[in-house]
Amino acid sequence: MTAKPYELRRDFSPVLSSLLVQYNKSQEVDSMANLHSEVDEVRGVMAKNIEKVMEKGEKLSRLEQRTAELDANASQFRRTGVQLQRRMWWRNQKMKIVLVGTVTVILTVIILIICWQKGVFKKKKY
Repeated sequence: MTAKPYELRRDFSPVLSSLLVQYNKSQEVDSMANLHSEVDEVRGVMAKNIEKVMEKGEKLSRLEQRTAELDANASQFRRTGVQLQRRMWWRNQKMKIVLVGTVTVILTVIILIICWQKGVFKKKKY
């Protein structure tokens, strides 16, 4: 089997031309594939960034909620502290009154005993 010059060209010309077109377009396909991979990579990075922003937003909202709770607790603590301070002041005043009254009664009893022993309360006969 021998072929004449350019005889195979007729049979393989369409195959060769399609392969040439395919391989010439492969550079375009490669650049498109690279572009698609870069776009996919950027999408992945953006998705991660959006997730991080959402997490930070959730953390901020939780922090805001905790701050509000702390503020409410601080106000309650302040009110309770003032009430306790007033209650303790009154208790202290009551103790002072009881102490002064007790000392007064004891001193009065002592003075009366001394006066009775000296005879201050005896009737004098003239």
